[in-house]
Amino acid sequence: MSDPLDRNAKTIAEFRANEGQVGGVFEGAPLVLVHHRGRKSGREYVTPVM
Repeated sequence: MSDPLDRNAKTIAEFRANEGQVGGVFEGAPLVLVHHRGRKSGREYVTPVM
């Protein structure tokens, strides 16, 4: 089984490279990148959401 963080990183890279369009299981589905910050750590995160 592949690492979910690795899969998210690939989806984010494809989204950014193709002007918001991705293929595979997300092809044709509305997809956004949610930018958020960890409450305790303060670390910034980006998560693809369908």
